[in-house]
Amino acid sequence: MLSLSIRDLYYWHGTNRVLNGLDLEVEPNSLSCIVGPSGAGKTTLLKIIVGQCDASRGSVEWGGKDIKSLGSKERATAMVYQNYALFPHLTVWENVTFGLEDEGLSTVALKQRALDALKMVDAREWAQKRPQELSGGQQQRVALARALAQQPKLLLLDEPLSNLDAVARVELRQRLQRLVREQNLTILCVLHDQKDALAIADTIGVMQAGKIIQAGRPLDVYRRPLNSWLATFLGSANLFKGKILRTGAGEFIASTAIGEVRGALTTPTQEPVEGSEITICIRPECLRLDSLPPEENAFSGKIIDSVFQGDFSLHQFKTDSGVILKTAEINPRQSVGSKALVYAWAEPEDVVGLLD
Repeated sequence: MLSLSIRDLYYWHGTNRVLNGLDLEVEPNSLSCIVGPSGAGKTTLLKIIVGQCDASRGSVEWGGKDIKSLGSKERATAMVYQNYALFPHLTVWENVTFGLEDEGLSTVALKQRALDALKMVDAREWAQKRPQELSGGQQQRVALARALAQQPKLLLLDEPLSNLDAVARVELRQRLQRLVREQNLTILCVLHDQKDALAIADTIGVMQAGKIIQAGRPLDVYRRPLNSWLATFLGSANLFKGKILRTGAGEFIASTAIGEVRGALTTPTQEPVEGSEITICIRPECLRLDSLPPEENAFSGKIIDSVFQGDFSLHQFKTDSGVILKTAEINPRQSVGSKALVYAWAEPEDVVGLLD
């Protein structure tokens, strides 16, 4: 099985350094997602892998071989673009078979290759239609079929969900996961929406300023972000400062404006010294509201604002010290203006000390 290994990758566009010493590992038969702000270099990374542009420095190894020495066919890669790149004057069938004639396939083999690709995405019934007759989700599936017809081992996707409605997004997310399982594909996918990436990825990498700043299982990266920027990029977070009282066994205790807090260090091997400042992160869904709090990490206050979402509510919880915490209450019971004494509290494992 083939894995993708990228080391110390740089790319300059004129005087602009687009990639800045990027490292990335993609395991075979996995769905890996890259997220990051606009301009982080995500699409450039895909273009280098597929061979549309050359890296300025660094190595890209596919199956243990330097990709620079491989032709486009030897790379066994295919790419699906954000704008689908379908030919409007060709039918779906003609779009899918475009370029396959150059492989020297017999008529029977070419037809079977195209039928198999269309079947993988449930698009055979549209074979004689043209792209403009299809919805955005259907066009995306045709673009995916055209890539699959090339029988790649590595499939590269550039923002495949960005132009789809909510229903089509969920359907395509599930389809990509099935392709990895059923076709033994390795997929590297650039996504704009972090929640899409968290939902489907085996591994997620977060890019900033041309490099991967954190990568791992979605659950680990979300629950243990390295710094404040990562914490807020991947979701909502309460961030506040504290002063270290003591550390040990990967945990810390700090004094803060809302009281003493105990939590887990995002990097247990790098313990801050006593008296140093630390940034503390608690995600809204990790704070529970109760009238009977535990002995630690419990902060008294009141709800000053609330947005009801049906299955949950987003509260603004003002502590007695004046610090406002965002809380997410599932099956909401609390309301604004209640005179009952309320505590917001969090388990120590849900309180994270960051590297800021």
